[in-house]
Amino acid sequence: MRTPFNERATEMGLEYNAGKLMASYSDQFGEVVYRQLTTMPGMESHPTDAQVAPIQAIYTRPSDNPEAEFKYCGFVSDIYQFIGNEVLNQSIRQAIAQVGLPIVRESVIRSDNLTRMRNEIIIESSQSVPHVGDVLPVMIVENSYDGSKAAMVTFGITTRVNNERIVFAFGLGSMRQVHIVNASTQMASAISEYMEVFSSDIANMVSGSFESTITEEQMLGTLDLIEKIGKKRREEVSKLLADMNPPAVEGQDPPLPSAWQMFLAIVRYSSLEENLNAKRLMENAAESVLVIPQRMFQVLDRLQSQ
Repeated sequence: MRTPFNERATEMGLEYNAGKLMASYSDQFGEVVYRQLTTMPGMESHPTDAQVAPIQAIYTRPSDNPEAEFKYCGFVSDIYQFIGNEVLNQSIRQAIAQVGLPIVRESVIRSDNLTRMRNEIIIESSQSVPHVGDVLPVMIVENSYDGSKAAMVTFGITTRVNNERIVFAFGLGSMRQVHIVNASTQMASAISEYMEVFSSDIANMVSGSFESTITEEQMLGTLDLIEKIGKKRREEVSKLLADMNPPAVEGQDPPLPSAWQMFLAIVRYSSLEENLNAKRLMENAAESVLVIPQRMFQVLDRLQSQ
């Protein structure tokens, strides 16, 4: 049986106030407070009182504005496992440092209510790829304070398209919290393994995708998948895709895009996406058209299952 949230608060990195049944945490990304919900004093008892499982109400506010009001953001169960955003980010930075690679920059996206965080950590280890230019590896760190997303790290890539930086996270290769916080050596080993396959296979992935023409069925199926996320998103991706292809010869159907063009059209749009759920779904759609070398696929799949 798991120890109750309040009894685990301190070991999870929260500051606990027993008198207020309150646990709190703050870093540069925001402040979060958990308060155990209880029956109000003076209320008549009911047989279900003893059966109600304790839950923790969530409140957040910006950490750079102590005058801001806390915003109620839902609740988590008593078995929720908390980890602070900066604690998670720092554990990944330390693992990257163990591998001996410098970080180029970090880009953080937060949900409006501050319960979700995505940090894109770009690593200085570029590969020059024909048709594309420099491609760099990225570690995408994701976390939530409301239980909507498990703390995880995903391997990805970044490059520039028309002076715009695009970032993509593989669906394969995501490592969950138990592997990225309690075992920094294991995380460093995973990063090292990804860097090795990135260096040897990323050019093959790009060239293979560039040379592979998708079928009309694949193109429409992918666009249909994006439309489920939002009709406007399909329209914007279709527009980007049309801009990449030469105009159709009169009397002929327009040429079908390569897998790489389809991938780029989706990722160029998803890189600007602020909704973190939609961003992840679009990245999954982009990954579905890529031609991923077998060895790279196997490494990502193995890292995910560790």
